Amino acid sequence: MAIILGLLTLVLLYIVIVQISKASDLIKSLRSGDEHEESFGNGALFTSFIGFAVLIYSIVTCFVYAPTMLPKPASEQGVWINDLMNITIVLTGVVFIITQVLLFWFVYKYHYRKGRKAYFFADNNKLEVAWTVVPAIVLTFLIGFGIQKWFKIFSPAPKDAVLIEATGKQYAWSIRYSGADHTLGKRDFSLVNPDNELGINWNDAASHDDFMADEIVLPVNKPVSINVGALDVIHNFWLPHFRLMMSAVPGVPTHLWFRPTITTEEMKKETNNPNFEYVVACNKLCGSGHYNMKKKVRVVSQEEYEKWFSEQKSYYTTVVKPAMESGAFKMPVSEVAENTAAASANGFSGKLSTGFELVGAVNGGVENKLVTFIQSDKQVAKDIWFSFDRLLFETGKSTLKPSSQEQLKNISEIMKAFPAVEIKLGGYTDNVGDQKANLKLSDSRAKAVMAELIKLGVAANRIKAEGYGDQFPVATNETDAGRQQNRRIDIRVTKK
Repeated sequence: MAIILGLLTLVLLYIVIVQISKASDLIKSLRSGDEHEESFGNGALFTSFIGFAVLIYSIVTCFVYAPTMLPKPASEQGVWINDLMNITIVLTGVVFIITQVLLFWFVYKYHYRKGRKAYFFADNNKLEVAWTVVPAIVLTFLIGFGIQKWFKIFSPAPKDAVLIEATGKQYAWSIRYSGADHTLGKRDFSLVNPDNELGINWNDAASHDDFMADEIVLPVNKPVSINVGALDVIHNFWLPHFRLMMSAVPGVPTHLWFRPTITTEEMKKETNNPNFEYVVACNKLCGSGHYNMKKKVRVVSQEEYEKWFSEQKSYYTTVVKPAMESGAFKMPVSEVAENTAAASANGFSGKLSTGFELVGAVNGGVENKLVTFIQSDKQVAKDIWFSFDRLLFETGKSTLKPSSQEQLKNISEIMKAFPAVEIKLGGYTDNVGDQKANLKLSDSRAKAVMAELIKLGVAANRIKAEGYGDQFPVATNETDAGRQQNRRIDIRVTKK
């Protein structure tokens, strides 16, 4: 009702203004010539006054609200970009002020007067040359200065630069640092699976000392080289305080480098804000959880950085290698074929009693665990679950990717080989985002897997499926690696 009343008020106000305008025009038409001329003069004076008032107000507010803008640039490249912006604003601002002053002055100076006749001339060569040559010189200066800075900003990073990889996904940044060898391990999209979201090639020795970080820590006055990418949609790696940003496009690697010049502690004093923090954010509307794509950036002294760097643990050493040794590591699809023979040597042949050869099944994989449990004397229990290791879904959806069919086929054949077995599927998510939405997504994904198994010939009365959302995490949700492990589909034998 309030909206309707507001709209009616605006309509009535419009009608009143129109009627007043018509009445004013009628009065003018009835006035004498002198009164008419005086009316034009008053109108022109009023218009000029309003124009000058708005112009002065705009200029004053620019200075008044300047302190609320971003603090001074915190990087060497940011200073260059700020200089470009300031020079452009000064040159165009001066022209703007001059033209607006003349515009509003001319409104009054040349308003209608009885007996005045406008002067007309067809052309003026000198004037045309002036307004062509002068802007061309100014623009050439701006473009030349800009190109010079462009080439400096996009020049190759110095060899001693800190090497970081930033990968955007809905809705977080994955940050990977190179280790002591100053080389990031190779990545391959064919190695992507739920346990290797970035597709890192763990057979590459250069990846063994890389580590994942929950914050970006940078040494002051030292170059930093960042490889930028994305896993799903277009993101934008934005460092507002450093005046830098770079698009993160799936399948198209991009890069930027910069040299931070002001530590976090110094900026706290500069801004008089003891809670100040640098951040990296996403500058693209990448989805409903866009606001979550923020990560803390900390600029510290060289000594503090070296201390922090020495405390970081290799992701391969602390997560991947122990998981491999325990048999819990989920092999990437492209590595499965290479490891099938080794799996057979470790006691899992991958061949069922029906004669079906499980494709890509490895020792320690879900197929191995499921068959071993079914054949063992262990009793069915509610707390014995096995995680699928080669199921992939579209981001934020319950749509299975084609590469998931291989493992789904294996599970369906296991069910056929053991016809008395019944199972339950559990869907899980991390704790990012809305809890109800996560519960709904996990349930949809579990039921999508059940539907696929039924399509592959498993009787519907032998399978149940349920989503648990962010309940029962198997790892911490405080790290990207932990959240990745918590996004899973598990399987439990309910009858054998």
